[in-house]
Amino acid sequence: MIHRLVSWTKAICRFLAKVLCTLAMPIRHNWVFVLMMLLMLSLCIWREWIYQVDTALHYWHFCFDIYLLCIFLMLFRHNIRRYVKFLLYGIAYLSTFFEIFIMERFQVIFTPTTINLWRETNAEETREFFLAYFTGSAFWITSGLLLLTVCIHILLSKLEDWKAPRPYLLKLLSSFCIVLITILSISPTLGEKELLCRFFSSSEQAEKVKSELFYSPVYRIVYSLCMLHVADQDLDDLKESMKSIQIDSCHHQCPNIILVIGESFSKHHAQLYGYKYKTTPNMIRMRNEKSLAVMYDAVTPWNLTSKVFKNMLSTYDMNKSGKWTDGVLFPAIMRKAGYKVAFLTNQYQKSTTQNGIDFNGSFFLNDSELDTLCFDIRNEKHYALDGDFIKEYEHYQPAAYNFIIFHLYGQHVKYNCRFDQSHQYFTADSLNRKKLNQEQKQIVADYDNATRYNDQVFADICHYFEKDDAIVIYLSDHGEEVYDYIRMFGRTPGDNISAPIAYYEFEIPMVMWFSPIFKEKHAAIVAKARAVYREPFISSNISQLVMGLAGIKCKWYEAERDLLSDAYTPQQRLLKGTIPYDSIIAGSKFEQKWKKK
Repeated sequence: MIHRLVSWTKAICRFLAKVLCTLAMPIRHNWVFVLMMLLMLSLCIWREWIYQVDTALHYWHFCFDIYLLCIFLMLFRHNIRRYVKFLLYGIAYLSTFFEIFIMERFQVIFTPTTINLWRETNAEETREFFLAYFTGSAFWITSGLLLLTVCIHILLSKLEDWKAPRPYLLKLLSSFCIVLITILSISPTLGEKELLCRFFSSSEQAEKVKSELFYSPVYRIVYSLCMLHVADQDLDDLKESMKSIQIDSCHHQCPNIILVIGESFSKHHAQLYGYKYKTTPNMIRMRNEKSLAVMYDAVTPWNLTSKVFKNMLSTYDMNKSGKWTDGVLFPAIMRKAGYKVAFLTNQYQKSTTQNGIDFNGSFFLNDSELDTLCFDIRNEKHYALDGDFIKEYEHYQPAAYNFIIFHLYGQHVKYNCRFDQSHQYFTADSLNRKKLNQEQKQIVADYDNATRYNDQVFADICHYFEKDDAIVIYLSDHGEEVYDYIRMFGRTPGDNISAPIAYYEFEIPMVMWFSPIFKEKHAAIVAKARAVYREPFISSNISQLVMGLAGIKCKWYEAERDLLSDAYTPQQRLLKGTIPYDSIIAGSKFEQKWKKK
């Protein structure tokens, strides 16, 4: 009996050992390939450290990917596999060392913008580029790293050809380590790989995918090309729509219209909307002075900035079939109607360091043809703080009629970078949040400080127009979860929207400020703005509100979508294009009390 048990145990051990060796075979048979790819990834992480925020995650993704790639190599016969490896080595070497070079020389990595610049470069410009830039320290650093890598590659290749005896125990131990590391890499990467696949099927997934997923130069090139392909299609469609812009009439009812677009502002962290901490003292003061009208039922169609901008600046009606490029960019309509149009943004500058998310939200704004159609003035500088950024307006020379867009950095993560120390009003200890630990309370305090600073920025913008006949409209691109319900901060990328997600991430603050002259000259508009505070509104209709204030009549103006029009008719408010907000929120504990009356 004991002899049979020992025999079975040995058979099971031999079987498990064989399984281990079989599972590890793709790596063991391509170990030089694995080490070289790991070396080139490590070189990128080392030289591009300012872009690498989670190197541990990069290596877990590498372990997962390299195992799948080695399985792919094992599908080929040995004599063909060497040529496939040669191709993969060529791609890796070219992408790695060219990216290291542009990082050393220009402090950029592969992004949609940098790839687009290369795509638009002709042969003569390419020749001049190589002559001008392939000298100096960047060239020698890159060349030195390339030479060192090639030498290591040659040495490892010699070792691979060395037919030395390999102990079975060593083979078994190495197989166990390979399988263990591969299994451990599954947990932190599998879900994100699913998002990655979804992204490559649609650019709408851009902000749902962490930038860490594009951890290698090859990934970043493929990602950038995918983004550029989708952008090209959208640009062609949008330009076709904008060829026919015509204005029937415009009586310039409001000579100065200012649209302020905030970032990641949760109305549920605003004192103006009942938050218990003093985060919006200026808006409270303005409301008490009767110069501020507050909208209590405004939502955004998306919790992704890029999607919000497309639908906010387009006249497209989301309740109709089609997509945002079926409309036209309404700043072009304002300009056609005789307004001087300025777009001052603290996020969407033209830059080679622009990441994929920013590119997805601004590629249509940075197209030279559309830029000329829409804007007279664009800023070219980025600021760490919005308080410094809005001073760009001091260089603006106003015309008789002005439409100005301020696009703030607002309360974008990291929250503690959105205000300076002189504006630190809240601390972790000053918040009564017993269910949160000290670190979480500090994040909430940072967010509330950023909100209070944003309130001051809004007041400073209004101050610029105190002596003008002006109306300032403020609304945020989307809301934010800050340990309010689901114990996280940021936004949830999934397509399933529950009542708490709709409440915290899709409800937005929206206010209208009136200068003293505006209140005197446009009493009817002010009265209307104060009367519609309970009306349901979605930010994709902001184009109609602005055109109505300007007094524009054209085929893209629809009075029933204009909040201040007597013809205004509340629409079904769709989140992410398909999900009815009012149906989700109705009857839940998140439904505002006054709605239930």
